[in-house]
Amino acid sequence: MTHRLFLPLLSLTLLLGACGEAPAPAAAPETAAAAPAAGSGVDWSRCRIPHVGLPVPGRLFVIDGGRPTPESEPGRESIRRVDVRVPGPVALLLTAPDATAWHVRVSPETQLRAIFASGQQSQRITGQGLGNARLTQSQVFGEPCGRYWLEGGAGPALAELTQEVFGRPHDAIYEMRIGSVIIGGTDPDLDQPVGRGD
Repeated sequence: MTHRLFLPLLSLTLLLGACGEAPAPAAAPETAAAAPAAGSGVDWSRCRIPHVGLPVPGRLFVIDGGRPTPESEPGRESIRRVDVRVPGPVALLLTAPDATAWHVRVSPETQLRAIFASGQQSQRITGQGLGNARLTQSQVFGEPCGRYWLEGGAGPALAELTQEVFGRPHDAIYEMRIGSVIIGGTDPDLDQPVGRGD
């Protein structure tokens, strides 16, 4: 055998030798298997809003998109309007089960610090003067925090999300009424929170 053939044949032999089945991994101890069940198993680093320090200052409002609006068409995104009339720093968590275009409007006195939109289907955030501190997550795209966070009500999952993403508990939860919600203002007929943070 010539020297030129020796190295390729040796490489091929080593490569083929590595193709056998790997031995089955040893069974993990029972305590190690129970550990992930204690936490959510979410990689929170992929759910944090870029360039936003924790805790996010100001008031944190959760907006429940709820069921699709009556005029929505299957397979098309719903348009949900969020008007924020609260002076000072504010952060928003927007969540809905269906595909949603969140149209956010803030008053001149509102200082929007962060927006996080999450749902089972695609989510997007529109509006003027909202800044770059925003993140969308959708379950349909396999994103780790893409889900409808109020399915089954406000519970430990929502509390964990607000703590991990915003560094604090939420202040109030608002429900959509006919595709729209208004947060703040002085009119007694305005939307009122349906829940408070812990």
